[in-house]
Parts: sequence; C-alpha cells; structure tokens
Amino acid sequence: MQNTSIEKDPSRLADFLTVGFLSTVWGLAWPFTVLGLRYTDPLVIASVRSIIGGLVLLAWRQGNVQKESFDRRAIWITFVAGTCWVGIPMALTAWALQYITGGLGSILQSTTPFFVAFFAYFLLKESQLTRVLMIGLVIGFLGIIVLFSDDPIEVSGGSAFLAGVAVLITSACIGFAQAFSRRYFKRRDLIGFNMYVLLFAGFETLPFCFLGGAPRFSLTPELAVALLYLGIMATAIPFVMYFKLFQRINIVLLSMISYVIPLVAVLAGILWLGERMTLADILGSALVLLGVVFATQLRHLKLKLPSRFVS
Repeated sequence: MQNTSIEKDPSRLADFLTVGFLSTVWGLAWPFTVLGLRYTDPLVIASVRSIIGGLVLLAWRQGNVQKESFDRRAIWITFVAGTCWVGIPMALTAWALQYITGGLGSILQSTTPFFVAFFAYFLLKESQLTRVLMIGLVIGFLGIIVLFSDDPIEVSGGSAFLAGVAVLITSACIGFAQAFSRRYFKRRDLIGFNMYVLLFAGFETLPFCFLGGAPRFSLTPELAVALLYLGIMATAIPFVMYFKLFQRINIVLLSMISYVIPLVAVLAGILWLGERMTLADILGSALVLLGVVFATQLRHLKLKLPSRFVS
C-alpha cells in the first residue's frame, strides 16, 4: 500500500500547522491594535511593536548556537529588507488609514502575492507562478473584495487616491523585500536576520511619530498588553517561524497567508468586539478558503507547483 503524502513527508503537516499559527497570531493582531489605538497613535504602535520584537530576538539570540557575526554586506541586506519589508509599509499604511477604510486597505494590500510573483521572476530568475497558483490567487483576491464589500468606502478628499497608491506601494515593497531576501540572505542565523530587520524598521519609523509634535500616548495596562502581544506574539516569534518556511517554500504560495489573515481578523472582531457576521463575511471567507485550497491541494491536476505544499 502506498504511503500518504504526509507519511512521505511528515514535515508537510508541520508546515501547515505553522501557517495556521501564523495566520492566527497575525489575524489577532487587528483587535489588539484596535485596543492599543484607544491610547496611542497608529505609527507609535507600529514602531514600538517592531522595537519590542527586535529586542526580544536580541535576547533570544544570545543563547542561539547558530549565532553568526554580520559583516557589512549582511547588515546592508538586513537594512534593505527591514526598510522595504517592515519600515516603509508600516509608515505608509499608518498614513493611508487616515484617508481610507481598513477594508479598502486590506483589499489593496492583498495584491502582495502578485508583487511577490513579479519580483521573484526578475530577482530569482524563476517563475513561481503557475496556472493553478494564479487561479488560486485570483479566487482568493476576489474573496477579499467580497469580504470587505459591505465596508463603507469612506474617503477624505483628494488624499484618498494617494492613500490607495501608498498601500499599493507597501505591497510592492513587501514583494520586493521577500524576493530580495530570498536571493541574498544565505546565512543560518535567522534570529539575527529578523532581529536586525525589526530593529532597523522600528527605529526608522520612530522619528515620524513626532512629526506633528508629541504623539498621543497614555500608558495603561490595556496598552501594555496590546504592545506586548503585538511585539512578541505577533512579531518576534512569527517572523522567525515565517522565515524558516520562507527559505524553502514557494514564496508566492506562502504569501497567500495574507489572504487568510483578514479572515481571522473578521472572526476575532465578531467574537471579541461584538461585530455582526454578514453574508459578505460568509461568502468572502468561503472564496478565500477556496482559493487557498485550490492553490495548495489540487495534486490531481497535472500542473506542477514548485512547492513543498504539493507533490
């Protein structure tokens, strides 16, 4: 009798569980962010979140047997990755959400997998986008649109267009940073890499918090809990876990995690914040899950996906 695919490759189950964990902790970051915004500004949360995550990894790295010294080239790679993967997206997203809704922002940011595919083709000299994966991406993207279709598209003057462009730029930056990191970072010290990425991003964005004067900041137990969750559970730990997958899995397929995160955020809003589930929530979630399943599980199609998720 033939073994099942998981018996052939037991690590596949671990990969799926890891992706599920990442989707959950990143999706739950939304209600914690909403909680934190009662007491401080969005850019402060983004900056402090990265700094906390980087400091946690700095402490974690002290006992890491794979700890390596980073030369100038490695530092430069982490600087570019930190700036494009975290720093610029955090700053632009925080600015954009002043003029567009979170729903519209989520739809625009869900273009990230397409930018990942684009930059993977040019930087990695390989096409990680097959027909099956492309169909899955499109289905998932349509699901995101449906999911937020009943979210009022409220805008503020002519800045709304620029805000939309800013969110698209964040998606492009993330796509570039992922392909760039995949190509140039070849070391084993993943904790060190992510430590530098987060610290660079956090301290880069910190000065912008003071552009309009001293930011709003009221340190309460609720804000402390929100920042600790965001910095540790939603940044430090998942960044290292994500990058372990990132080094060996089709990065376009892995980037589809950005489709699942809004589902978790919507569910958390319903269970935690008392938001009402709508027909759009149900249909959109179903389409997103269909797209993910289509891209990862249709092994019977004779279209090979260059990924560990399918054989």
